[in-house]
Amino acid sequence: MRRAFSARWGLWLWPLAFFAAFAVASLIPPMQSPDEHSHVARAYMISRGQWLLDSPPGMSSGGLVDINLWAFFDINDIVAADPKARLSPQRQAQVASVRWGGREIFFQAPGTGYYSPLIYAPHALGLWLGRTLNLGIAHSYQLMRAICLLSSLGLLAWAFRLVRPPVVVLALLLLPMTVFQTILPTVDGITTCLAVLALSLFFRLLLGKEDSVASSLLLAASVALLASSKVNLFPLIGLPFYLAWARSSRRDAIAGVAALLASLAWTAYALANTVDTRVAHAHSTGELLLRYLAHPMGFVRIVWKSLMDPTVFDLYSRSFIGILGWLDAPLPPWCYQFLWIGLGLCAAASLLAVRPGEALLARIGLIVAGLACSGLVFLAMLVTWTRDSAEVIEGVQGRYFLIPAITLAYALGATRAPRGWRWPGRLALCATAGLSFYALIVTVLARYH
Repeated sequence: MRRAFSARWGLWLWPLAFFAAFAVASLIPPMQSPDEHSHVARAYMISRGQWLLDSPPGMSSGGLVDINLWAFFDINDIVAADPKARLSPQRQAQVASVRWGGREIFFQAPGTGYYSPLIYAPHALGLWLGRTLNLGIAHSYQLMRAICLLSSLGLLAWAFRLVRPPVVVLALLLLPMTVFQTILPTVDGITTCLAVLALSLFFRLLLGKEDSVASSLLLAASVALLASSKVNLFPLIGLPFYLAWARSSRRDAIAGVAALLASLAWTAYALANTVDTRVAHAHSTGELLLRYLAHPMGFVRIVWKSLMDPTVFDLYSRSFIGILGWLDAPLPPWCYQFLWIGLGLCAAASLLAVRPGEALLARIGLIVAGLACSGLVFLAMLVTWTRDSAEVIEGVQGRYFLIPAITLAYALGATRAPRGWRWPGRLALCATAGLSFYALIVTVLARYH
């Protein structure tokens, strides 16, 4: 009876989540997430069959986009560029009337060159369908939003059916910053939900709830796609190898090797072929990477200096919880402290519910992987975005640490929580979720309406 009730509740929960999230997304104009126009442009290129970026002489890497899509970017950039700007009804009508033009021009999108084109599959499908159905660009964009959101929620629903997640994972997924990035067509929502699926698969296989070739291959494919889309997630490649050791599984070892080789091949290609002229460096990205690998203490010193800078650390802290838009829409100031308290309570409830000794080595391994993913965030931004003269690492935002935090949450959280520990965690989660939703709505309305 209880299982049937849970199944019926889940059947209603996910459609409600989709419509609620899409309703919130409708309050946000297009192109309001950092570099969203570059991600949409990359998706357009893939939908037209250009899977890899070109690098013309003297220009950053990019590709051809519809000239009217570029005009669509420009119209919406008015709001992104000025926190006080709003689109008049006439401008909104102009946005809605923009059609696909047919002529294409070169668009520079170097920041997307390090992402595997496969991660843009939902985005590209939405734009392809929009053109095929002869929809305008604005309606094609909304269709892309819907497909990306549906894909993200589908991955989460799949993950939660495999393993019940710790409440702190749910709290992280419901943070204003997480929700904002998930309901917009960047890659953050897809990668975050794919990481949750990979970690759920890992625990399901580890705890012996499933032992199929399909699950092992899916885990390997998930971590390979994550590592080839966000280089700081490379440590997650270790998940199949741990299973191979813990279960004496040759199948997991082979799958892990395949994931590792595929990720290394893509990363090497991206480093060698992506040209980014936005930040001038005396050395290439590959040369800088080799330099810091040869002299790791130089890297440790600049990371430590960045973390010890009060202004920089405050940015990390607030942008992890949520600074929306192009970092120009902060939440109400009092929300940050209470949301951090809520996360702490959810983490404590998850940790106290862990059975002593259960999957201890796996949890230690996930802690190491989460910390390594965090360290690689700094390394990636140091070699790609930080000026040679900078004293701290530039370009790092708190949201970059979300997947490392989820990895740590799975390491600290319960996989089979005793019943007595469930209600405190649920109460903390409800309070955190309610405050997150309030902060998100208030901030979106204040910034865009």
